[in-house]
Amino acid sequence: MKKLAALALLAGLAGCGNYFLVRVPYQMPDMPGVAAARPALSGLYLTVKTAPSPEENALGSLAAALMNKSGPDFRPAELARRAARALTRPGSRVCAWRVDKYGAGDAFAPVIKPSGLLAVNTAGPSVSSRKEERTSVYYDKKKQKQTVKSKVWAYSASMYAEFKLYSWPAAELLDSWADTFSHSEDRLDNSKDAGDWYSDNEDRLFIAVTTKLVARYAGRPVDRFRPVFRKKGDKESEEAGQLAQRNSWDKAEAVWLRRASAGGDWRDYLGLAVSAELKKDYTAADANYRQAQARAAGDKEAGVVRWGEIYRDLELASSTKAAGGCDGEWFGVRTAVLPFSDETTSMDGPPLVRQLVHERLKAGGYNLVPLDETDEILRRHGFSEGGQLAAAKPEEISAWLGAGRLVYCNITDFSEIMAGVYNRRMVKGSARVWAAGVPELSFEESVVKVKTPKNFAGGMFSQLAKGLVERIKNKPLAFESGLFSQQVSENLPNRP
Repeated sequence: MKKLAALALLAGLAGCGNYFLVRVPYQMPDMPGVAAARPALSGLYLTVKTAPSPEENALGSLAAALMNKSGPDFRPAELARRAARALTRPGSRVCAWRVDKYGAGDAFAPVIKPSGLLAVNTAGPSVSSRKEERTSVYYDKKKQKQTVKSKVWAYSASMYAEFKLYSWPAAELLDSWADTFSHSEDRLDNSKDAGDWYSDNEDRLFIAVTTKLVARYAGRPVDRFRPVFRKKGDKESEEAGQLAQRNSWDKAEAVWLRRASAGGDWRDYLGLAVSAELKKDYTAADANYRQAQARAAGDKEAGVVRWGEIYRDLELASSTKAAGGCDGEWFGVRTAVLPFSDETTSMDGPPLVRQLVHERLKAGGYNLVPLDETDEILRRHGFSEGGQLAAAKPEEISAWLGAGRLVYCNITDFSEIMAGVYNRRMVKGSARVWAAGVPELSFEESVVKVKTPKNFAGGMFSQLAKGLVERIKNKPLAFESGLFSQQVSENLPNRP
């Protein structure tokens, strides 16, 4: 009980009747009816639904680059990851998240077996930069009003998102809301591309989203103050109150228990209730508060006790201990990332992407078959390249590898084009995931990056130097390959 000193900061109000106040800290969510939703929040599966990035062609990429109009690189996986991390705290827990770009929705929920599903739907950010006139007013030394006009470039980003919380497996809608999150900045010039400015400030939008989610579902810190009474002229009652006020709750509780067993009065039960509430024994606290309220009927001194608030707080706090979900074995299933097939002329590109996908899935909580083990077993069965795997059934490959899940991928484009000031680097492909007892999922991903340096010689030298370093390290298009592997892995559930 000595550790309760930090939780029980006593506000000594001896002059305000025969009681003093005890601070009891809580996390109070903003969501209406959150106590009923606690079971769903205790084991959440979170999805961020957004449209896939539009396909970029060479002409469109070049035009956008030359006009300095590149769009924002929205990272839905980072939003999902941050939201999952922020909501994993007392009162809520996220056990898996994924990005839904192809309408798969809650297709994975039956195998993850959460207690609740939190669906976030957003089209991504809208970003702009425009020249605006600002007017400011000040008073000079002669107290004359002066008006100053100035030209600034106003950069802004806004993102509209819808949020729906469902119970699972009943799929009952528990909460639904929407909000627009925005950030703006005035700059003296427009030297920064709007897309690059957004990349520098995306964190601010994500922080705004996660702050709202935490406040709504996990709660904000709130202090409650409970009165502890001393019966005037009763030495034992006054002694118990003094012990509690000095944070000697064990000793005070012993006095109240002895008095309660002998009949006692409402003050003793109230003291026991506050002590139990501080120890987070909400069942005992509720029982003692109700005894105190019943025995205090008609006593005007008990009028300062906020019985309704107390019972609402206890109901909410008790619901926090609801059993969590996510008992599925999705992440425990042995998973094999098969050799990639490809339609490119690159020798090193597809193997690099495969390695990066393997690393991403491992970071996402998957139980993976080592790549060299996968390749060795497949070679024994006559398969040395990804393009040959179509000749074998997934069930056969699964049995050979002892894996319940297979990840296939076909790289359709792995190229870099350098033409003067124009530099385009592109990785494209499709992937599909086979797993026993789960509908097969397939999707396409692409990463296209275009740069147009203003200086021809400097840009050409930079491009050649970068390409040379990548070839020496056997990691061509390393940055784009990393983005592609991330986009592939975010289509599947990930652990926070």
